[in-house]
Amino acid sequence: MSIDFLLSREYDRKTYNCLHFAADAWEHLTGDARLHQVEEWDFQAGRLSALFRDLRRQRGPTVEPSLVLMEALGGGSHIGVCLRGRLLHLTEGGAQFLLIEALAASYINMRFYL
Repeated sequence: MSIDFLLSREYDRKTYNCLHFAADAWEHLTGDARLHQVEEWDFQAGRLSALFRDLRRQRGPTVEPSLVLMEALGGGSHIGVCLRGRLLHLTEGGAQFLLIEALAASYINMRFYL
């Protein structure tokens, strides 16, 4: 399944940020739309228990799509989708699809859920 159309998405803090991007990517890859129901405030406050109730934490990067919660080194929560051992996510610079290892210098405490 192609993700090419996602890679042209652009960041906007209020209207299209990492949460919106992850919701679009997750729905495209899995058909699961529940991430669209998460409010920005709840995401930033770490209140995602309802979302993750049916998901299981994984030991590390996955081949199949998994949600990735992490923290930016500068502070703040961040979310993306792991696919084929790479992180698909949106930053202020635009969409990225990079090896997890390449992002270790920018994000900490990565947690994978499938």
